[in-house]
Amino acid sequence: MNMSNERWLRDAVVEILGEEPAAISDEENLFEAGLDSVALLRLVNRLRRSGLQVTFADLAREPTIAAWDRLVDNVDIVQAEPAAKSVAATNSPKSVDSEPGQLGVMQHAYWVGRGDGQRLGGVAAHLYAEFDHAATGAASAIDPTKLKLALERLLERHETLRTRITSDGKQDILPKLPAPLVVYDMRAQSSAAVEEHLDQIRSAFSHQALDIENGEVIAVALTLLPEGATRLHLDVDMIAADAVSYRILLDDFAAFYASPSAQLPPLGLTYRDYLASSKSGQEERTRLAAEAWQKRMTSLPGAPILPQVIDASATSEVPRVARRHLWLSPERKRRLTEIARQNGVTVAMTVATVLSKIVGHWSATDHFLLNVPMFNRSADHPDVDRIVGDFSSSVMLEIDLRKPLAFVERVRSLQNRMHADAAHASYTGLDVLRELSRQRGETVLAPVVFTSALGLGELFAPKVTSVVGRPVWVISQGPQVLLDAQVTEFEGGLLVNWDTREDALVPGVVDAMFKLFGDVLGNLIDDPESWARPIELSAGNAPARRLGDRDVRVVDAMGRDRPDHVAGRLLFGDEQTHLWGRADGNGEVTLLGDDSERLDIHGVSVWPIEVEEAVISDRRVRDTVVVPHDNSFVAAVVLEPTDEPDAASNSKALRAQLARQIPSHLLPGQIVIVDQIPRHVDGRPKLEIIHQLIAAQSGRSDHVAPRTDLELVIAGVWEEILGIEDVGVNEEFIALGGDSLLAARVVSRLQEELDTNAVTLRSLFRSPTVAELAEQLRKDDDPARLDEVAAIVLEIRAMSDDEVASHLGEMATGNPQAGTAA
Repeated sequence: MNMSNERWLRDAVVEILGEEPAAISDEENLFEAGLDSVALLRLVNRLRRSGLQVTFADLAREPTIAAWDRLVDNVDIVQAEPAAKSVAATNSPKSVDSEPGQLGVMQHAYWVGRGDGQRLGGVAAHLYAEFDHAATGAASAIDPTKLKLALERLLERHETLRTRITSDGKQDILPKLPAPLVVYDMRAQSSAAVEEHLDQIRSAFSHQALDIENGEVIAVALTLLPEGATRLHLDVDMIAADAVSYRILLDDFAAFYASPSAQLPPLGLTYRDYLASSKSGQEERTRLAAEAWQKRMTSLPGAPILPQVIDASATSEVPRVARRHLWLSPERKRRLTEIARQNGVTVAMTVATVLSKIVGHWSATDHFLLNVPMFNRSADHPDVDRIVGDFSSSVMLEIDLRKPLAFVERVRSLQNRMHADAAHASYTGLDVLRELSRQRGETVLAPVVFTSALGLGELFAPKVTSVVGRPVWVISQGPQVLLDAQVTEFEGGLLVNWDTREDALVPGVVDAMFKLFGDVLGNLIDDPESWARPIELSAGNAPARRLGDRDVRVVDAMGRDRPDHVAGRLLFGDEQTHLWGRADGNGEVTLLGDDSERLDIHGVSVWPIEVEEAVISDRRVRDTVVVPHDNSFVAAVVLEPTDEPDAASNSKALRAQLARQIPSHLLPGQIVIVDQIPRHVDGRPKLEIIHQLIAAQSGRSDHVAPRTDLELVIAGVWEEILGIEDVGVNEEFIALGGDSLLAARVVSRLQEELDTNAVTLRSLFRSPTVAELAEQLRKDDDPARLDEVAAIVLEIRAMSDDEVASHLGEMATGNPQAGTAA
């Protein structure tokens, strides 16, 4: 590499790190200098756009400028062109009546997760923010007319803001949309009326789901307040804009507002162009990444098991997300950064490690997956950094807290794991979860998320806040997420947000977790020597807890006190026991059982009483007893008498419905429906008789074959796409090996065969058995027409290829005998 290229490489590193050139030596480990995964991805993309065909793994292998100098001397150099082969350039926007395009990886996940009928679903992925301008004493700080014009220009420039998501999961670009603006004039209202109005808007916008099927991916409201003050309300659906795009969107909006006639550089690339070409030439890299993950698949853990509200009864309530935040001043941010670099780690991985320790403290397992979003614009096109869309993916970061480590060693270990996994990120986190779900026959989620936006710049740049005002409220939410911890730069310091699904977690747990998180992070800043020691999260004095009339401690495998609502081994004084229990938050301990009753369900210790609590939370269940059986649990269930049409018809139907409401580790492997639970006089179940009942039922087939033409058509499509035979009407789609991508193929095929738009991904996940889906389609379409079409489909399926060809030929020639009796 010649001297000018050496200088170019050094300048690029210096710019990304924000350091003086002389501050970085040729042999310095750049990870230790603060280069994190986000920054390294930016550097990789910059090098590729200059014609150097390098990968994340290439640079992560030996992260020094000297090594990179040697590397680029030996890699292929491809002449970079304005219209790079990897993404086609356009001089003008694509025709708006072109065919709808496929969704990106995370777009598809967001779209599927919007539907209810799935665990932690029914939530839109969106970011809502409020911005305040103080009173001016004169005209309103934001001019509604200028605001409307700026929004119109913004929608014109970025076609993703005019995206409509079709019922079959594709994105269509609308030619034009009106500015999504509502103005509320509260200038003459009382302070009480103003406060009530602002509270209502905040509540509505924070938890709403924009109508993306009709092109609503952004919503803006302006409240005009007394004396010229304003509040701007901005809600953006993440299906249209990821974290980087959000910054681009705000920058462009501020430019248009500041100068309505501003002419920004034209965009020679669209998001659809990017998606259409993004996988071109990546096949080998994706194959190698898939192989790397497949080697680890059987040893990968599942989600952390946090204390959750267990309620198997379906609810129509809107899920509620709440935000907690802490802000490190510029001085404390600087100190944290210095300490991290002295220890050879990044700030992002430092915060991620603290988060993992806190989550592990409240988790029933200390080996789990952390969901880490990645923001990677991999195209070579010069305009790729100026367009708006969802370019994100994710890495499933394995957290293993089973052995004690000094904090700094744990951060280094996690950082190494992150770099190794990011090198294989072309096999995405969603791919990993789909494969785990297929192998386990259940939906595997990763609902604890760590999002680092460090290296992306201020969330709200000064040029933006000068226009929109100072941010006073920010919240995000996403489907199938319990906790999303985010770290970003804000007002020169560091902002850490926790957005949590309040309705799903036991009250008080998140408050305790977040307080401890802040305490630990603060101590790491105040006491650099603490990095050399393991983090101890137990209180100095054991909390007072009782089981019956005895004092008891609830401890983990290392003898540390467990927090409330988390299972642990019971200690009576110095007496070691084989008993397990959990504290309820009021000083009382519930006995779970002993070692003989405990089963390991994908790395999580579970007792029959916990499964019973989950099953009995379904209002259709009158009584239940759960017993271990063949490395799983079997639940004997007595159902409430009911005439409701959606009641579980048999054990497989009940289990399929429970799978959508309770955590997978609490789902019985088998359910046996009985008339009554035999019990002793004192209420204890007669376990010997129950085992006999289970044995008798286990010998019977619970398989129910398709009973109608419509069920036969649906089952046939499932069998073909899932590659299995003899699908019963009460078999659950995920348990059969289905996932969201296969579901999309099922939906497309059924729409075609049944000639109906009533089949959607949402309806499939809401009704994930053949019987339920058939019933739902009969409600959403003309049942008589569906029956007629299904009969024709089955008739065609029964024909040989020659018979089909002959029949089609007769129809084409107008043979009057075609279709009549001989």
